[in-house]
Amino acid sequence: MSPKKRKRRKDRPTGTVSAAPRAQGADAPPARAGGRISRTPVVVADPPDRRITLLWVVLTLVWALGTFLALANLLFTAMDLQDAAVAAADPTAPAPQEAMDAVGNALVWVLVLALGVPAAGAVTALVLRRRIAAIGFTAALVLSAAPLLWVMPPAELWGALSAHFGG
Repeated sequence: MSPKKRKRRKDRPTGTVSAAPRAQGADAPPARAGGRISRTPVVVADPPDRRITLLWVVLTLVWALGTFLALANLLFTAMDLQDAAVAAADPTAPAPQEAMDAVGNALVWVLVLALGVPAAGAVTALVLRRRIAAIGFTAALVLSAAPLLWVMPPAELWGALSAHFGG
């Protein structure tokens, strides 16, 4: 031990730990046993798993960007179909099958990205017991489904999907 520490120890009275006993709270220093600090390791809670956080970020980006891009694809496909109908000599003639398939595929992508991704995220959050994520993805599902089902009622949507998949 260094001479300074020896001198300090000699000057300090022995046997007195503290004048007044302290209440043991969360912010209180560790209890002293015989004048020494307890060296028991403190348990620190593990941070949340980064893979789960990455999952929520990826699902949110797929929902937000995918829905926007799928709606843009549906709009441009419908505009191409309209241009093809105008360019035809007879405007009452049925649209070519390839154009109708493209519109059907664009509609399927809108439904998958706008409704399927938030629904999958909400179910995954419920399975993993992540309450805030479940609330967020449920809100995203409502935010996507409400305008989509307002513009195209479920009966018309079902008819369009059955015509697309049925041929």
